[in-house]
Amino acid sequence: MFLNKGLIIVFPILAFLIFILCAANIAAPPSINLLSEIILIIRLIKLDYLIIIVFPLGSFLGAVFTLFIFSYTQHGNLYFSNYRFLLSNFREYHILMLHIFPLNYLFLRATLFLEVNF
Repeated sequence: MFLNKGLIIVFPILAFLIFILCAANIAAPPSINLLSEIILIIRLIKLDYLIIIVFPLGSFLGAVFTLFIFSYTQHGNLYFSNYRFLLSNFREYHILMLHIFPLNYLFLRATLFLEVNF
């Protein structure tokens, strides 16, 4: 993580795409993680009411850790000993988009995963 510090200065678009993935990790809309956390909370509350205290605390600490890791790796002084980071091509952006697009598309097609009982 020390070697990746300060990459937002060199690759702002790449840092934005990494931020989108971090936002999806903390269940920000429109990601499939938001839907899964809502469904998980509903199922766990039916199991035990004590989980109302434990689950939000775990979600909050997970979000804090994700934002800390993002800010630690993207902000700060740039480490110039490895100049290979300065060469960026289409491949890195394409790989990140192949992760981001299905993550958000599955949220829009959530009826594929949900079972409706009337």
